[in-house]
Amino acid sequence: MDQASMEALYRTYGGMVLRRARTLLGDEHAAQDMVQEVFMKAIRAFPSFRGESSLTTWLYQVTTNHCLNAIRDGARRRRALERRMPAHEPVAESAEDRVGVDELLRQLPRELCEVAVYYYVDQMNLDEISSLLGISERTVRNLLRDFRDAARERL
Repeated sequence: MDQASMEALYRTYGGMVLRRARTLLGDEHAAQDMVQEVFMKAIRAFPSFRGESSLTTWLYQVTTNHCLNAIRDGARRRRALERRMPAHEPVAESAEDRVGVDELLRQLPRELCEVAVYYYVDQMNLDEISSLLGISERTVRNLLRDFRDAARERL
């Protein structure tokens, strides 16, 4: 991919990726960093892009997955830090911890989290999620049920 193509990709989709990252991460600086990471990955992976979905859909999925990974990685770092610090010194909460749902997203399998984010955050319907992920509506429905069951147990 040449320089002009990379710039055009960023100009066209940068705002969408930033909005998605901001929504999932809840932090402007983290979202801006995520945009850079997503586009670096997209540029490296572009030769393998098969065109089975639109570029918008592909970037949306890449952004969602990278954000979910960042949330999980942040939780791992905090747990490691908490183990090293004396119990009487609390670790400062980050913006990621603004609601209990973030903790739930860290604990559950990626496929449950991804479907739940599309359904509850993005307000996509079952058909849209099914098309986006290439799975049946029944599978989407089952994953949402599993997410709700796990949420009831943990929250």
